[in-house]
Amino acid sequence: MRILDGLLGRREPGLPDLDRLFELPAAAPALEAATGFAPDGTGAVCHRLVEGGPFGAFDRAQRDVVRLLHGDGTRETGLSAGPHGWGWAHVTRPPDAFERLISDLQMVNATLTAAGYGPYLLCTVAGFRRRDEPQRLLLVHSPGRGTFYPFAPGVPGEAGEPGTRRRNNLVETHARDALAHDLTMEPDTARWFPVWDAPGVS
Repeated sequence: MRILDGLLGRREPGLPDLDRLFELPAAAPALEAATGFAPDGTGAVCHRLVEGGPFGAFDRAQRDVVRLLHGDGTRETGLSAGPHGWGWAHVTRPPDAFERLISDLQMVNATLTAAGYGPYLLCTVAGFRRRDEPQRLLLVHSPGRGTFYPFAPGVPGEAGEPGTRRRNNLVETHARDALAHDLTMEPDTARWFPVWDAPGVS
């Protein structure tokens, strides 16, 4: 199964399960208490790119996303394209505005879904860090399955061949255990797909 198909699960062409995103703010304190990881203010929505040129329906939906997100000056937003046929809509808010960040990400998902592109949504990610440490943790929501899983990219420069991509499996396992009672965690670790192209992941 391809990564994109795995992230989507088997719900296509039905509507994605987005409401579970609102479980994240209530779960964040449990994660911080158990692991030290706290929200870093970053998040993003990954979606399939749709061809059609700058005046196509999907391009209009993206412009709607940007217009809605540019409502105040307390967040930074952007759109970027990955190398594998998907794109990212990313949002940055102050770390202490986690609930508002999640609302922003939900708005991106809802806007694309309302425009008919719900089946093109691949995942939503929210970033976490430990204080004064380079290790980053992403909580990844798979809309096709309504589940979450952790993704912890290895810290550049640590043991390993230069240029190789590694995951910190210990961090991921601890995060899963810390959130087991607060989020619907993906039980099949084979579906914990890496999101190396997520904004801010090197």
